[in-house]
Amino acid sequence: EEEPTRHEVDALKLQGTYPVIYIDFKNCKSDRFDTVREGVKRVLNSCFKQHRYLEKSDNLDEEEKEKIKRYVGAISSEGLNDDQIKSGLQFLSEMLYQHYDKKKVWILIDEYDAVANVAYRKFNADDLDKTIELFTGIYENALKGNPCLEKGVLTGVQYIARSGMLSGLNNLGKFNFTDAKYAQYYGLDQGEVDLFFGHFEVPKPLGDKAKSWYNGYQVQKYNGNYVTSSQELVSKYNIWSIVSYLKRGEFSCFKSHWEESGNIDFLGELLSKPKVREKVEELIDGACISFDRKDDFSSNDFNQLKNMISGSKEITSDGLAVLFSYLFIGGYLTIDGPIQNAYRLPNMEIMYEMGKRLIKHYQHICTIDPAKIQSATYVLQDIMSTPHRERMQEHFKNFYDRFKEVICTVRLVDDKNAEGVFANEDIVHSLLNYIALQTQHTTLGSELYTTKLHSKQKGRADIKITNKDVGVIMEIKCLPVSHRSDNHMKEALEQAMSYGNLLDTNKNLFIAINVERGTRTSEERTIELLCASVVSDGQHVFGINASGFNDTFGVD
Repeated sequence: EEEPTRHEVDALKLQGTYPVIYIDFKNCKSDRFDTVREGVKRVLNSCFKQHRYLEKSDNLDEEEKEKIKRYVGAISSEGLNDDQIKSGLQFLSEMLYQHYDKKKVWILIDEYDAVANVAYRKFNADDLDKTIELFTGIYENALKGNPCLEKGVLTGVQYIARSGMLSGLNNLGKFNFTDAKYAQYYGLDQGEVDLFFGHFEVPKPLGDKAKSWYNGYQVQKYNGNYVTSSQELVSKYNIWSIVSYLKRGEFSCFKSHWEESGNIDFLGELLSKPKVREKVEELIDGACISFDRKDDFSSNDFNQLKNMISGSKEITSDGLAVLFSYLFIGGYLTIDGPIQNAYRLPNMEIMYEMGKRLIKHYQHICTIDPAKIQSATYVLQDIMSTPHRERMQEHFKNFYDRFKEVICTVRLVDDKNAEGVFANEDIVHSLLNYIALQTQHTTLGSELYTTKLHSKQKGRADIKITNKDVGVIMEIKCLPVSHRSDNHMKEALEQAMSYGNLLDTNKNLFIAINVERGTRTSEERTIELLCASVVSDGQHVFGINASGFNDTFGVD
């Protein structure tokens, strides 16, 4: 076994040798000052109850014991005024100092910024001022010029600069996740988690999957007294998430453990801003984004964030930096290797959280009648089940009509600054995927990368649907009227047929679909469809043009 370091020995020698006050302000968060104050009273009451033995201390006089009872009593503590709240921790440290024969006290404050974090985003100016004043009083009384204090330790999500809350404290040191020297003490590394996996007998394949869900926070590697290299990084697990996963014991079940944090609920409102939505979509797609990170948030930054959430103006690049800095500080982003100012989502857990909010946004603006989706699915099911030449054109006319109803339901827009779904191939692709997913006894493939027939070129087939008899390849376009040519549908069909090597079925259908992208309303948006049916007795082509009439678009 390795010998413990000098610092570890010193830490163990100190354990249990100092009186300690521990208090957590997490549950004091609220939407207005009055309820915050009541929450702080309850937390103080709980904190004093941990030390109610002081009521019988031989080192305290009767007046001091009566004062302690005021904080300990459930009813009396409700009557505490603001001055008594502000001086509570300082008074408790003084009583512990006297009880333990003038042994100085450690004060540990968890979630010190939890209330302020919410207050800056949600409170009106008057309630915000009262909240900051209250916590400034608590922290300054307890931690500034307190002769009974040995050391104070505050933990939270972020340091709020120029808020006044901590500005009066002396010798304040800040140590966060981006500080290489102290980053080693945040999270768990792979070696530490492997010990847990061994103890709980987590199968290796499930352990690997747990890594993709809960690992991924990148920090600079620190070796002794120096950072090894700006390019040498260590990957860390989120402690809360991996411990919750192991504690639950269902090792094949992976879920998010951020569900109740509520720290980024406001992101749903900001997804209506195109610049924010585009960045979030890039992150969910696995890409990294760049911005000038702010490590310390000021009251001005919070005001800017608040105005972005409630305002209708487009967000500036500085506003984006504030938003994504907030997400980074909150643990929703990590650095992307050695690349300067580049950030990404750390793992599947955060991708799920972001994706959940993006899905909710699209559900809000793109509510589609399930009956219309189901109707289109039924027609596609008929096409896959009864691919007879004499009925194929009838089936495709039905599919054309049903799919157009779906398209007209979605709020497709052509201005990126407009509220709705920007009309492009990806959106049409997603709708067709959703319809195809619900067909029975079929296999669906999407964005299949392969070599084209009669060519060495690589390409991606948009959609492939197969059952035991029928194979379908779909090529999707989203062209404005101005970009249409005499051959645009023919070229799209030829592109679909170039992926025929993906099919090994007896009856093959190659379909080109174009949904108009232009300035029309959803109700006016046109659709074009062209299909080639390839069976043993030859090839048959049929299609429907933008006006809804039969048209083969010049294809024989």
